[in-house]
Amino acid sequence: MSKWERWLLPGILAAVGVPFLIAGGVIRVVLPQTIAGHAQEVARLRVATIDTLNERGARVLLEGRVSDRTAPSDRPPLVAYKEYQRVRRDGEWAWDQVRSYTPTLWVEIPGGTVEIMAEYSLRSTASKVEDGRDGQGPVTDHRVYEGFQAEDPILVLGTLTVAGDSPVVGAAQIGFETKADYLMSLDREQFTARWLGLLFLILGSLLTLGAGATVYLTWHRGLTIFGSR
Repeated sequence: MSKWERWLLPGILAAVGVPFLIAGGVIRVVLPQTIAGHAQEVARLRVATIDTLNERGARVLLEGRVSDRTAPSDRPPLVAYKEYQRVRRDGEWAWDQVRSYTPTLWVEIPGGTVEIMAEYSLRSTASKVEDGRDGQGPVTDHRVYEGFQAEDPILVLGTLTVAGDSPVVGAAQIGFETKADYLMSLDREQFTARWLGLLFLILGSLLTLGAGATVYLTWHRGLTIFGSR
């Protein structure tokens, strides 16, 4: 057996195992800390009213409803949405996000109305519209639109860019949840990250130890991996 053949199997095991170890460390240690820091920030924020939106540049948390001032989209009754298309991948059907439609949004909160600048992110959604359910045309024409319509409850986390009588919030994340629900979801994300990171660390350790054991057996006991010498 040639020299490169001796190193092939341990090299493959190490090449797979080391990235798993690195990813596991990041997922188990760094990611939960990042989520925990965000959760602490959200926990500290009080749910705002119109009267408390007076510090430009401050992070704010809004609980309210989508105002009927927001114009309907091209997929009524939705006013903002994420579009998904059905695609075939690895022999199975799945949903791929095609685009997001996130125009200026108006939200009713205690005391008045707040403008949410366009290009916000939709964390979770309340309403759905489907196309292509009549069986006509290719299956790949089937699309789903998940978003918000007027009067849907909404949670907004963002930065107050304009204070005063007509407040504006930018760089926003929007979800179909309350503050308490959001904090609970962040706790679940931390739990999931810790266990997923642990799984990666275990797999990476086994693969890396396997690489070391293969090298030891090959060179110190004369064991061949790909046949007799």
